Amino acid sequence: MKRLFLATAAVLIASGAFAAGGDLSRAIGKALFERAWVPAPSSTLANDGLGPLFNARACSACHVGLDRSPSAKDEKGEFTHQGMVLKLSDAQGAGDPVYGLQLQTSAAPGFVPEGRLVASLAQDLNAGPLAPSTRSGIRSAPALRGLGRLTEVPDEAILAKADPDDKDGDGISGRVNWITDKNGEKRLGRFGLKASGANLIEQSEVAFSLDLGMSSKLLTAREGDCLTDICRNAPHGGTVDDPEIRHDLVAMIADYLSAVPPPAPVSTDPKGARLFASTGCASCHTPSLPVMNGTIAPHTDLLLHDLGAELDGGATEPGVAATEWRTAPLWGLSRALSAKAGLLHDGRAASVADAVALHGGEGAQARSRFGELPPEDQAALLRYVEGL
Repeated sequence: MKRLFLATAAVLIASGAFAAGGDLSRAIGKALFERAWVPAPSSTLANDGLGPLFNARACSACHVGLDRSPSAKDEKGEFTHQGMVLKLSDAQGAGDPVYGLQLQTSAAPGFVPEGRLVASLAQDLNAGPLAPSTRSGIRSAPALRGLGRLTEVPDEAILAKADPDDKDGDGISGRVNWITDKNGEKRLGRFGLKASGANLIEQSEVAFSLDLGMSSKLLTAREGDCLTDICRNAPHGGTVDDPEIRHDLVAMIADYLSAVPPPAPVSTDPKGARLFASTGCASCHTPSLPVMNGTIAPHTDLLLHDLGAELDGGATEPGVAATEWRTAPLWGLSRALSAKAGLLHDGRAASVADAVALHGGEGAQARSRFGELPPEDQAALLRYVEGL
């Protein structure tokens, strides 16, 4: 039955028979999310376009089960999961002049990967060292549950929480990351570690380019993030006018992801919830946000906050400091902990307590208040967060 569905889906995809929206669209979006792409040329044009350099062959390879990437390493210091990648940029967010924005560790037949990721560093680089101005930083593939509900949060609700100049004097100066599109229109960023994605379609197109080396309507380079002539001259799927992953197909993937519900908490601790608020954790990890039909409980304000040198991520993105991060939603944290996935942007924190200890900058006051709690109150607060 699954093969029959995939065969039917392939015909519909190839023909561009319908746009995103509805159960069938989401089912095809799921199939595309799980599809293993292949390099061009191939006998099935709908499947090719991968690379020539890439980090994974499928979206689901990094986001297994739609959950956060495990951050375990083997005895050689190499990550055991494809969802751990190395970002590259200078202090302004521009990519390395040779290796681009991300180290590609896999390659199509006849090509050589850019290097290996060992002990969180780039090694065995095939085109010489990184530029002196290039900084690097590990990133964990995030969980993808509940994204559609975050789309529903009105811009006004996010703006109401912003206080970039800290006018209220509470030491917290969350700000919006305004994204300027190709038409010069400014839009509010709400997705990604740096809040650099305004919607799920564009966020998905960035992933296709950086992780799979595939062109899209937004990012038309068929060689993906590879900057060499060898990549530019390689066989590619699609054309400049007909990208390797069509816009309607990306829309189906986004449609599928938008329908995935947020994870439900596995436990509650009323005392812990009160302490979460009184220590100031809730000032950024806002427990609830409004949507059209009520509220959701993602525990984020979707704003950028400077968390200090302890959480300097090395590489960054344009207009955002290396120490600035979008407040991470905490729903589904219990799933990450049970999978031993590691917390924070790079998976370095093994526990909620470890993550709290690394919060500097705007998070320093909440960290201090947590540290001043008696042990039983600390335990209650941790139980609350660990149950989300």
